[in-house]
Amino acid sequence: MTVTTAPGPEQTGHWVRDELVAGARTLGTISAVGVLAGWFVVGVLSRLAMLLLAILNPVATGVTSDDGFVMGQFTLSGSLNLLFLAGTPLGLLGAGLYAAVRGLRIGPAWFRLLSVSVGAGLVVGSQLVHVDGVDFRLLEPLWLAIGLFVLLPIVFVAVLSAVSEWLLARPVPTPLVVAGLAAWLVVFPLLPLVAALAIGLVGLRLVDRTAVGHRVLGSPVGPWVLRAALAVVFVAAVVELVGDVTTLA
Repeated sequence: MTVTTAPGPEQTGHWVRDELVAGARTLGTISAVGVLAGWFVVGVLSRLAMLLLAILNPVATGVTSDDGFVMGQFTLSGSLNLLFLAGTPLGLLGAGLYAAVRGLRIGPAWFRLLSVSVGAGLVVGSQLVHVDGVDFRLLEPLWLAIGLFVLLPIVFVAVLSAVSEWLLARPVPTPLVVAGLAAWLVVFPLLPLVAALAIGLVGLRLVDRTAVGHRVLGSPVGPWVLRAALAVVFVAAVVELVGDVTTLA
């Protein structure tokens, strides 16, 4: 008969420290990649998408979009605002969400990448596509305008996931981790709240090491419940997107 003993205070202290360091490394790496991916997708690709739509719709030149940008006018200040003021916080938020759900991915590497990028992209795309305002009533062809706004978040999550997982499988440079964590403090000053949530997650992991905690939190049912909830969100987003497209068409 094998007898298991509970970890002592010293072992628990080392375990908590290791968990915090590993969590900080993961979050910092993903956050740094999220900022860069946000700059690339929001600051560059979205600008190119709007340029394409402006070229195809000269009648829309000078019209203020639903996001407050003047269609057909591309200024340096507007591009920098989109790059830093939109790309940075959106990149961080995407990174935080990805860090929270990456453990729920299943299947081979290609399926994990495809499912998380298409799933998250369609959810975000369903919020970008709307029937109010002028964007999707004025810009033609409609399929291209909708397709671009759905494709952009898919590309963002795909880049975020692929690059982050590639880096996390290797020794990550400390400056990159520090930069990723510092970005949260600069963009979202409520970093103590994020730290409290991280400590809470470590606490849950600590409970999981106990006999009762292992039966409750360590059960394989828990992750599948979360996956089912994400599936419900995905289906609801698809239904909403299809409804908006039908209304616009």
